[in-house]
Amino acid sequence: MRYLLAITAITVITLLGATAMAEQAKEVATPQEVAVTIYNEDLALIREVREVELDAGTGVYRLPEVSGRLKPETVHLSLPAGVEFKLLEQNYDYDLVSVDKLLEKFIGREIVLIDDEHDLTIKGTLLSTQGGRVVRDDSGQILVNPLGRVILPPGSADELLLRPTLSWNLWSAAAGRQPAEISYLSGGLSWLADYVVLLNADDTAGDIEGWVTVKNYSGTTYRDARLKLVAGDVNIVKQKVLPPPQAGMMLRSATMAAPEGFQEEEFFEYHLYDLPRPTTLKTSQMKQIGLLTAAAVPFEKLLIFNGINGGDVRVVMEFTNEEEAGMGMPLPAGTVRVFKNDSSGDAQFIGEDRIDHTPKDEDVQLKIGNAFDIVGETKRTEYNKLKKGYDSAYEVTLKNHKAQEDVVVTVPVKVMGDWKMLEASHEYAMKDAFTAEFKMKVPADGEVTLTFKFKVTWK
Repeated sequence: MRYLLAITAITVITLLGATAMAEQAKEVATPQEVAVTIYNEDLALIREVREVELDAGTGVYRLPEVSGRLKPETVHLSLPAGVEFKLLEQNYDYDLVSVDKLLEKFIGREIVLIDDEHDLTIKGTLLSTQGGRVVRDDSGQILVNPLGRVILPPGSADELLLRPTLSWNLWSAAAGRQPAEISYLSGGLSWLADYVVLLNADDTAGDIEGWVTVKNYSGTTYRDARLKLVAGDVNIVKQKVLPPPQAGMMLRSATMAAPEGFQEEEFFEYHLYDLPRPTTLKTSQMKQIGLLTAAAVPFEKLLIFNGINGGDVRVVMEFTNEEEAGMGMPLPAGTVRVFKNDSSGDAQFIGEDRIDHTPKDEDVQLKIGNAFDIVGETKRTEYNKLKKGYDSAYEVTLKNHKAQEDVVVTVPVKVMGDWKMLEASHEYAMKDAFTAEFKMKVPADGEVTLTFKFKVTWK
């Protein structure tokens, strides 16, 4: 069955204005400057500079092309110092024109359907639009999804909008053209970081590329915008009105030293990444922008086996985010994907991990998989309950099935509470108050056994 639904005689009227008040309103010019600051969790601060032609006294001003996910309670208007004005009322209209909304207005009212193929004209009462059209014709018959174009009376879309619109009822002491700064918070915009690592042949170094992916599902395009990204866990309280920017704070450009990429700076207890060139964020678009590149960053491969709980031998790649290694920029949280060339020179994916926000000079550990040829087994060999605590002994067996390569397996022993090691078959280091760490060398095609005993005291 074909569904031909053509709305006629309304398009021109819709373009003339959304409401009777909107027809009398002055439309504020499109933005001259746009700045978009995006946070990690579906939140952005939009700031615009627009020219507004003020009338002396009270007037209605309409701002088209605002975000479809605008948070009305956060809108702030700023005019230059010395301009006397009062914002009397603000409206955010988002009842956008659509076929469904138009037809919903005519439930219980008469509509006309024209079936061009069969040269039929049907007049009837629209009963429902849920899951299709239900119409009762003049003879009383119920028609389900009848064929034909729907003709609605002129003015049917007058109360609907083509795009989200912000309007103000504003009083001004004097007439004149003024630059106005408008700012508001919006949903529908977010960003995340992704990293790609290409390891060298012996797993001792890797090339790192960082990318930022910006998503815009706010329903609005931001052209030639100054883009900033905030990395950090910003607390958001539902329906809380955030303090607006100070009056008179106008958008401005800054001199950047590295026009090809983001410039990072500390901001409050977060980090800010500023793109020093304008970019356009189109609606329903995912945009990727380079964040960083670093070559031959030193890596260390760790094989880790849990000395208490056992399990698989995990493979961890570790590097330090420091300037000496070609890094040093605070890394936003994101996913790191690791690749390595095989014997024919083709890059193969070997694992991925997610990192948290990482300051400079901190170690980064990437858990990328489990070792195939290295097997660990742990078992408790002794347990004694004491008056105020207990002691416990374990035996860990590590097997290396690689034919020609010795490996070193790190065995952490993590015990919560007040404890001490009573005996151990191998040397260990205390990594923190709760963790002892053994480094076990396992020969090719061989195995080693580690034993240890500790005591926990309850206070």
